[in-house]
Amino acid sequence: MQIKRFEAKDMQEALRQVKEVLGEEAIILSTQKIKKTSSHPGLLDGSRVEVVAATDQPVKTPAFSPVYFPTLDQWKQTPRNPEEIKEDTFIQRILSTGLVPEFVNALVKEIQASGKKLDWVRAPDSYRDLLRNRLMDAVEVARPYLHGAKIWAFIGPTGVGKTTTLAKLAAHFALRMKKRLTLITIDTYRIGAIEQLKTYARILRVPIEVAVNPEELKETIAKNVNQDILLIDTAGRNPHDPAVLEELKEFLTVHPAIENHLVLSATMKDRDMAQMVHRFSALPIQSYIITKIDETEEYVPFFNQLLRYKKPLSYITNGQRVPEDIELATKGRVASLVLNQIQWN
Repeated sequence: MQIKRFEAKDMQEALRQVKEVLGEEAIILSTQKIKKTSSHPGLLDGSRVEVVAATDQPVKTPAFSPVYFPTLDQWKQTPRNPEEIKEDTFIQRILSTGLVPEFVNALVKEIQASGKKLDWVRAPDSYRDLLRNRLMDAVEVARPYLHGAKIWAFIGPTGVGKTTTLAKLAAHFALRMKKRLTLITIDTYRIGAIEQLKTYARILRVPIEVAVNPEELKETIAKNVNQDILLIDTAGRNPHDPAVLEELKEFLTVHPAIENHLVLSATMKDRDMAQMVHRFSALPIQSYIITKIDETEEYVPFFNQLLRYKKPLSYITNGQRVPEDIELATKGRVASLVLNQIQWN
């Protein structure tokens, strides 16, 4: 297999290079925006696009394929019908969002195999409907908690809003669902962390426990066996340090019913988020919780993690208000966030 890296000013030019060098059967392995620094200090040339592509076919000069995008001169010289033009524009816009190539390639193949059954006349609506359906198919969401005893631990890097998310869910379960619950913190690292959780507990009129080691956490869980749900707050940890993750693992394996929910911020970059998911996967992950969707307009990074690491998304938060700014994740909601990132007109 031949693998090559291409860099260009935009996605159209990069994919033209892919087609010319590797041929129309090439598969896109990755796409990303990169910054190029000017030779003059303090200046940037602006963002560029990097595409990594591969092929197992001999390099040749292929005929035009609607998967790839020609230069303006080629566009003018190539006989094309309106359906092909709309199809190319659609694919180019999806690639520009940064969606994982596997998802885009599967979508392209489906379009090509459809025999033009989509309603091109009303495009882009027909394309948008297709993409919405495939986005919803690709996402797994968790079922809402309704009954039964639960022990939930909230894990993740620093600054993603674990404690605030826990407080929102505690308020929802205690005030709206009338569940018996106890708050537990094993975060004895951050200054004021315990006091912050005690404030929430006092407002909600629910008990709070502090466990400074795994044995105390085990005893606390046993003491609260009659509660409907236990919510465990953890300190933000550096997942690049194996010792830190091992310490967290010692806490969260003291009881087999503990479910770990990985909290991530929607403001994180795709690569950083992927690293967080990969490293925290040293612990069994029950679901993802995505926070701060109100602080960004880039939703593809967290969607890509749902594709790469097949775990359900349980909750989305969109502000600091407790308990209002949290919602149960749905397939339609996630699809809408991604769709709204695409320029359709």
